Amino acid sequence: MNALRPRPAGRIGELLLGLTAAVLLFAMMIVTVVDVIGRYFLSRPLPGAFELTEILLALTVFISAPLVCLREEHITVTLLTDRLSARAREIQAIVAATLGCFIFGIVAWQLFEHARRLAAYGDVTLFLRIPKGPLGYAMAACTALAALSLMLVAHERCKSARQLIREAR
Repeated sequence: MNALRPRPAGRIGELLLGLTAAVLLFAMMIVTVVDVIGRYFLSRPLPGAFELTEILLALTVFISAPLVCLREEHITVTLLTDRLSARAREIQAIVAATLGCFIFGIVAWQLFEHARRLAAYGDVTLFLRIPKGPLGYAMAACTALAALSLMLVAHERCKSARQLIREAR
């Protein structure tokens, strides 16, 4: 697949998202190591380690989604698409990116609504009492960024398909 070539501002955004995902992943690793050492060597597990790991994992996944979409690094099965012409593969990629954009948009909207309810209720995690509303808003924002990323991919794929059609003439 042809990954989208970001402009300078896009590269900064990619870098920030990538660094944030890496920091969250590193924090998750530290929490796990401290919990395991505390649990098995000191008989004192890290309080709230499970909640922290849950939150860090969810944030890592959602922050990574826009990057995966923009770079077209999804897991794909190409049993049928390998047999298509270049033009047909581009059309298939446009349809997939457009459909993905709409689906991610709907999911972002629903996550935003859910986050709004969590914030209104003042919902917090059970052990550490971390507010859930801001976490939901962060996940909704990342999902919206993933939708925008797919919109950019669809646009770039449309330009690529037009180029293939011009070359075929």
